[in-house]
Amino acid sequence: MTSVTRNRLSAYLSQYGFVIAPEALESTCVDRFVALIDVARSADNAENVTNSSGTYGLRNLTDVVPEVTELVRHPAIVQRVTEVIGPDAFMTRATLFDKTPGANWGVFWHQDLSIAVEVKHEVDGFSAWTRKAGVTCVQPPVEVMARVLTVRVHLDDCTGANGALKVLPGTHRDRMSATEIDAQQRKASITCDVPVGGLLLMRPLLLHASSPMDEPLSRRVIHFEFANFELPPPLKWKYRIQLH
Repeated sequence: MTSVTRNRLSAYLSQYGFVIAPEALESTCVDRFVALIDVARSADNAENVTNSSGTYGLRNLTDVVPEVTELVRHPAIVQRVTEVIGPDAFMTRATLFDKTPGANWGVFWHQDLSIAVEVKHEVDGFSAWTRKAGVTCVQPPVEVMARVLTVRVHLDDCTGANGALKVLPGTHRDRMSATEIDAQQRKASITCDVPVGGLLLMRPLLLHASSPMDEPLSRRVIHFEFANFELPPPLKWKYRIQLH
């Protein structure tokens, strides 16, 4: 079972690394953010991820669609994030992902390993520094990444037909080598079918992947990351949007 009642959410997430909340956002809320995001995708933003078919992603989403900070504070999101990591949680990154007929590739099994920070500082355990759309990113120690919570907000029905996320339950407790990932991906996976307005909560270290679309349907997802702790100084989170 992947969809659970709220009072079991935290325990289920701890055991399996993910949980689905299928009925979270009202249709008016979804429609509003679809419209705002469509406007941003048509603009010439440095955060746009594009190819010849158009924009299929937006990094640093709160920079180009400031209203997304309101979505962070939606009661359905606040309640679930608070249950899992507490009332002092804050959003540390927001990204839009979509699959389109012109950007319809699969994503191999992987773990999310990086966070966004203000400025690069050499700190023990933090490595693999990169810059993405002008933002400094780094891979923190596993004990830091294990405390981050991802919330994926679905602006469309998401199924296997349009490239829904696939996950391997219970693989969220440690960082894995390429050999370990190869061994794990031979196990049975779960396809996370999530209806429009639904949420998928997961730990970033959970092994996940997605297949190309079989049908040319939109699969717009807002990917939030939350934390409730400070980074070792002088490192600071790039984004810090409170729940309240």
